[in-house]
Amino acid sequence: MSSISLHVWLLFPLMLWASICDLKTKQIPNVIPFAIFFVGLLHFSPFFSIAGLLCTGLPYWIGAIGSDGKIGGGDIKLMAACGFVIGPLHGTLQSLFGLGFVLLFALTIAFRHGFHIAKNTALPLAPFLSAGGVAVVLLTYLAQ
Repeated sequence: MSSISLHVWLLFPLMLWASICDLKTKQIPNVIPFAIFFVGLLHFSPFFSIAGLLCTGLPYWIGAIGSDGKIGGGDIKLMAACGFVIGPLHGTLQSLFGLGFVLLFALTIAFRHGFHIAKNTALPLAPFLSAGGVAVVLLTYLAQ
């Protein structure tokens, strides 16, 4: 088993754990992003890892400042840690896929129950961001 496939095997259950916690409690325990961060240390490359952390985490931090509490610290740490592991390109793609999944889900709520209901529905981000990460990793490995 290569170290890259080891990342996948370690990253998937951690993202699942983050998703379950976020769904149940609307919080992501700090231990999860830290565990993901340590997965990134298995195949550490200073530029790749730090660029991934910043490119993926910084937009969530900036978004949290203007979101009036709708983007939490757990989402920021989760995405920064994922970027640290999978790098800036794949971390950004994870964000795009994950936020696209959120948008599709919100549109589904809007069409079924009305825009006002969708606008006022709080959605945990971790399940969608995790699904985005799984999609990016699977597409990357299938393309090789």
